[in-house]
Amino acid sequence: MSLFNTIMENAENAESNAEVSSVESSAESSISSGTEPSWWWDKATPGTGDRPDWLPSQFKSAEDASRSYSELSKKIGTAPDTYDWGAGKSWVEPDYVPMQELAAFAKSNHVPQGVFDKMLDTVGKYLDEFKVDYAEEKALLGENAEARINTLNNWAKSNFTENTFHALTANMQTADAVKAIEEIRNKMIENNTMIPTGNENLAEGIETLDDIENEMVTNFAQYNSDAKYRRQITAKIEKIEKRKGK
Repeated sequence: MSLFNTIMENAENAESNAEVSSVESSAESSISSGTEPSWWWDKATPGTGDRPDWLPSQFKSAEDASRSYSELSKKIGTAPDTYDWGAGKSWVEPDYVPMQELAAFAKSNHVPQGVFDKMLDTVGKYLDEFKVDYAEEKALLGENAEARINTLNNWAKSNFTENTFHALTANMQTADAVKAIEEIRNKMIENNTMIPTGNENLAEGIETLDDIENEMVTNFAQYNSDAKYRRQITAKIEKIEKRKGK
């Protein structure tokens, strides 16, 4: 240590000792005069001057406030700087904005990592209840499950627009759903669908050449570009012609 540092250190120590002596002298003066200090640093060290704004009124000393804060922190836990999303890795997307908002809310409320993990795990278990076991559903369809599904897939592609195809096949997730679509397909192939009582005239009204011509005019661009749509229009016209021939 240099001579300069030694001199400065001694000067700082002397200044510190002088401050302590001043506080002790003031405290002793206050106590000897019978006046209770308005606040304390700890049980043995009274504060000087007016009670500071940072010391809550329910605490007598800074030591009491510090101890209370420490005990409260132990009870409510401490939020990490950044939450670990590992407990929800099977379903959560940490970069999803609502998830980031959730993390910010949790941190502002001092939610510890353990509670955060439990929440993610619980939500994951709840979501698992709605997962489809495709192996089990396939088994329910029998050994020819793949053939049945491929048949429906090819039929839907050949008869519906792309949007309808995706809407229909998106629901083929269970054995019951596959069986339901199979029944619809069979009814259409056999031309054996039932018209509800009271709707016969409405159904007949839809199948007119005028309506089909109007549809073609309205969807002229699609008619020119979509071969599948043209086949649908042709099938409607042939159906009307057959009905007229009866």
